[in-house]
Amino acid sequence: MMKAPISKILSEGDLIRRGLLREAENITGTRIIAYIANPNVSPNFIDHNDPVFFNDVLESVGQTDKLDLVIDSPGGDPNIAEKIAFMCRSYCKYQFRVIIPNAAKSAATMIALASDEIIMGYLSEIGPIDPQIRAVTPQGQITYIPAQSIIDSLGLLHDALKKGLDPRVTIALIQKIDPSLLDVANKAIQFSRKFAEEWLSKYMFKGYPGKAKDIADALSDNRRWLSHGKRIGYQEARNLGLRISVMNQQDPLWKILWEYYARALVHLNNIGAVKLFESGELTLNLTIGIKTKPAAPKQPGSK
Repeated sequence: MMKAPISKILSEGDLIRRGLLREAENITGTRIIAYIANPNVSPNFIDHNDPVFFNDVLESVGQTDKLDLVIDSPGGDPNIAEKIAFMCRSYCKYQFRVIIPNAAKSAATMIALASDEIIMGYLSEIGPIDPQIRAVTPQGQITYIPAQSIIDSLGLLHDALKKGLDPRVTIALIQKIDPSLLDVANKAIQFSRKFAEEWLSKYMFKGYPGKAKDIADALSDNRRWLSHGKRIGYQEARNLGLRISVMNQQDPLWKILWEYYARALVHLNNIGAVKLFESGELTLNLTIGIKTKPAAPKQPGSK
């Protein structure tokens, strides 16, 4: 039966993107799934919603010898990142690679560290994995603070005291620091470092635990990078010792994947979705509904 015109038009974008993933598979000789976060919609972080969608996309490709994950994400919950890495690993027998068309930062970098190899383009980037701690400002706004900065704040106050800052001011500031928050920050740093070291030792640098530890220490060192959003391009990632394969601008695979990524972003913005989960067989969109209070009814005679 011929598909109704409006239905065909609405699904054309999905079909084109899935076709691009199949083209890429013909080049790589692997099965490919994609996870793209919309940078213009919040919350777009790796979170508890993702494993359900990942499960369906992974089931759509089934068990395979080699699996590639195309990812673009600002990061999020490292515990969910570990679960996603485990899920991807569970569906491939021999090789799991992560392909980064643009950016895989923070917890998304952690997923990449669980792979056998990271594939990057000339503008691709990963980032530091130093954890961010959720906090609430005095104005009630949610913000994220580097865990290391929370710990370092005590040292900064101690230095200020030695330099002559009024002790009363120092004591007042110290009293604002929550000891439990310091504990959370310290454990978060340990978790990120341990995650990277264990997964690197198990796969990318199997048999080379010392190298895995060095890379884990470097990527989790907030003092080295200064900014959690620091761009780490393919050359710097190689210098750290990571196993990086690079697609140049003329590489047919790069051209296909960049077109796929660009189309995915346009699609997400057009429908207002937060994330796209996709394979050559399946398209899933995650949209978060925001509840708003109904407007108060107008009183008779009011303008």
